[in-house]
Amino acid sequence: MTNLRIALLGPVRAWRGDAELPLGPAQRRAVLAMLAAAESRVVTTEELIDGLWGEAPPNHAVAAIRNHVSRLRAVVERDRAASEVLVSAGGGYVLQLARDATDLAVFQRLTQDAARLRASGDPDGAAERLREALALQTGTPLEGIPGNHAERQRGRLAARRLAVLQERLELDLALGLHARVVDELAALVGEFRLHEGFAALLMTALYRSGRRPEALAAFAALCRVLDTELGVEPTLPLRELHERILRRDPELSAPAPAQASAPVRAQAPAAQSASRPRPEQLPADASEFTGRRELVESLVRLMETPSAFAPTIVAVTGMGGVGKTALAVHVARRVRHRFPDGQLHVNLRGGRPDPMEPGAILVHFLRSLGVAESAVPEQTEERSAMFRSLLAERRVLVVLDDARDLAQLRPLLPGSEHSAVLVTSRSGLLGLAPTRQVDLDVLEADESLELFTRIAGRRRVQAEQEAARELLAACCHLPLAIRIVAARSSLRPDWSLSAIGARLADRRQRLAELSLHDLAVEACFQLSYDQLPPLAARAFRLLAVPQTADLSLPAAAAALELSERSALDVLEDLVHAGLLEAPAPDRYRYHDLLRLFAQSRAEQLDPEEERAGLILRMVDQAMATATNAYRAVRPGHAVPDVLTAVAVPGLPMASRKDGRRWLDTEGGNLLSLAEQALDLDGAHTTVADLLLALDPHLENGFRWRAIIDVCGRTLQQAAAQGDTRAEGRAGYMLGGGLMQLGRLDEAEPVAARAATRARACRDLPVLAEVTNVCAMIAHLRQCTEESLVLHDETIRLADDCGSTWTKANALATSVIWHLARGDARPADHAAEQSLALFRALDDPFGEVYALHVAARAARALRETDRAISLHEQGLEQARVHGFLVFGPKALLHLAECHLEMGRPTEAAKRAEQALVASRRLHRQDTEAMALDLLAAVEDQGPSDRDSASSSPERPSMPSLP
Repeated sequence: MTNLRIALLGPVRAWRGDAELPLGPAQRRAVLAMLAAAESRVVTTEELIDGLWGEAPPNHAVAAIRNHVSRLRAVVERDRAASEVLVSAGGGYVLQLARDATDLAVFQRLTQDAARLRASGDPDGAAERLREALALQTGTPLEGIPGNHAERQRGRLAARRLAVLQERLELDLALGLHARVVDELAALVGEFRLHEGFAALLMTALYRSGRRPEALAAFAALCRVLDTELGVEPTLPLRELHERILRRDPELSAPAPAQASAPVRAQAPAAQSASRPRPEQLPADASEFTGRRELVESLVRLMETPSAFAPTIVAVTGMGGVGKTALAVHVARRVRHRFPDGQLHVNLRGGRPDPMEPGAILVHFLRSLGVAESAVPEQTEERSAMFRSLLAERRVLVVLDDARDLAQLRPLLPGSEHSAVLVTSRSGLLGLAPTRQVDLDVLEADESLELFTRIAGRRRVQAEQEAARELLAACCHLPLAIRIVAARSSLRPDWSLSAIGARLADRRQRLAELSLHDLAVEACFQLSYDQLPPLAARAFRLLAVPQTADLSLPAAAAALELSERSALDVLEDLVHAGLLEAPAPDRYRYHDLLRLFAQSRAEQLDPEEERAGLILRMVDQAMATATNAYRAVRPGHAVPDVLTAVAVPGLPMASRKDGRRWLDTEGGNLLSLAEQALDLDGAHTTVADLLLALDPHLENGFRWRAIIDVCGRTLQQAAAQGDTRAEGRAGYMLGGGLMQLGRLDEAEPVAARAATRARACRDLPVLAEVTNVCAMIAHLRQCTEESLVLHDETIRLADDCGSTWTKANALATSVIWHLARGDARPADHAAEQSLALFRALDDPFGEVYALHVAARAARALRETDRAISLHEQGLEQARVHGFLVFGPKALLHLAECHLEMGRPTEAAKRAEQALVASRRLHRQDTEAMALDLLAAVEDQGPSDRDSASSSPERPSMPSLP
């Protein structure tokens, strides 16, 4: 650093020590002024050019700036080899100065000192600092300096000087110096005729000096000037001062003059505290606030518990309209008694294009805490430091509503443990590390009904409770939507809630209905959407196109044609913006109303072919991965070898467990995707194969009802297009599903036609499977001989196409048909073959099935103990691997075995388990069997022979199919 000093609060001059430096012409002084005012910050060449010439710089502007800097460097740097003062850096220049090297820096320091002294109860010391600051101005700031920068600075510094002068005069009045300042105030009022602050001080000084008529005359003169020049009246504070003078308010009396020997700074702490402003800025609590009781109580307890080391910070995040502000205000009002020094509140407008700047907010906070505007520092960092200093020993609650990010928040956070902060934001506020993070969700159904009732009226809701619940479901329990619908219903008392609900039933028009005056769900969402960068905005729109419950990261990457790493960044941006939820790692979903909003934007902005292409890409990715999963889950099956080949490889499946987990996780989404893809021309072929690839998923959870409609549509489209292979595959899945559901009259012709189509195009793996379905239908129709013929045909087809799994499955199924003919030995032999094949394939699902039918064969051979053992093995395997589909019938057969062995208590237990399992899977057939079996156990009565075999005379139960 150097002993360089620069004056800016008058003509621009510079000194090194006591020697004044020759600065040259006005433009060069302007460059120096800009560099000096920057306080050791880099000033770019562009800023210097703009500061000198504005929007019309000369062609030689850059060269001129370089020349000025070079000449200034020669003047201000006594010895460049020893020390550089004017340095080139960052595309511009920085003037490295000591802390108080400019009179402007000293002015700012003195006003800040004054603010601290005034806050600490020393108005005398504060006034003295302000007198010193005002004495620094030796003329018009930057006098004679040309350019935009100088003009702006002159206006700003002139306003700043007036504010400091007003504050000094206020302090003089507080110190009882009214007689001394009357003439000065009269001169200022004459010079600044529209300045109400000076007029109010003059009126007060005159009144305290015993010159009440002159004080009233000063008010009348101001009224005339304001009316003549602006056509307005004085502001309310000035009118109130006038009324107080009229009624001789005792509180306007002059204080005792300050004594030098007893400075005000020696006041007791209680007196200091009493003089502090106590801001009460919390908005009113929502009268209809409801719900979230447990959350509210936990937050209240947290904020009422004093922190030991740092301020308590509660961050409430969530999508727009979810009720973050209402919750924050409600909690703040509950705990405000814990913060006797006040409550600050500000809407940061983080969800809007013009968010509040931290520096401007700090001005508001500092003024609210008693800092005069003239004493507020220029830099945001200094304002933040002053804010933390003021709150160091105060207990203040700060509510920061709608924050954009941590950069906006950080300067506004107190530093001591005495204060607390409530923050709301649509974004995740990464890096904040709050004491408590609340990710606010929509209301529960009962909470939604309570909120709606409070606004719409209890009598009306009680008259149409079901319609009210349907309304709330259409609002997706979003508080903002509920408030809007409830308010609209209040405005239409003659409308039924059913009629209002009918207007919300159309999903495409729902967002338009959810608006009232300045409240609108769509506008709330639009604020968040408008802040997105282009790539994230496109992802937000397009990922709402697939009608799936949620999205995996790989599926989203395929949809957007991005790498998983890039897709993850985009998805996390959407989560951070409160536009997407992440319920589990690498899984994402939309709130229903946000999905509607995103879909409407996609329809407006993204061409139909782009949206269709996204669906087809997702179907291809699903097809490839489902093929891999099928191969992992059913080793030795020929179907994966004949499924549609797509360009993408799909996700790898390292094990059977991986394959089944993926199928069970994505199965529902894939069915929704298949249904949606059928709206696109030519997609039925891939959809038919996708449905075929989902066979293991459907079988494991008995999910056949879920595929009936989509299989039917696929079959119709394939038939209409003459696509024989797709028709055979869709027909196999539809026929098999109908058969599993017991709808044999529908299943039989569908399966038969599918077999014909598969045979026509030599689709042997599918032909083997559909032939097995036909065999099962024949058995269920009690056509045993036909079923055995079809079984033999299935075995032959399985051998022809090399599908070992199909053969093992057909052998297991044939056990039932052999037993129906009374051929227990062939049944037992087929079960052994099936079990051996499934074990060789290392297929636990097939093994459980084989154990189940082997147990039935053993029972038919009256080897009941072996049957029970086999059933128990199969149930344990099914439990370990999650194969729910085997539970009902295996438990029923196990109950029968126990009943035959004279163990009705154990039989009843297993029958009850079968009943529960049937209801879980919605299987009415086995539910009825379980109820019949429980009735049979009841009829048979208790037995004491829990371990004895049934006597020959005991009638055995009829075998289940």
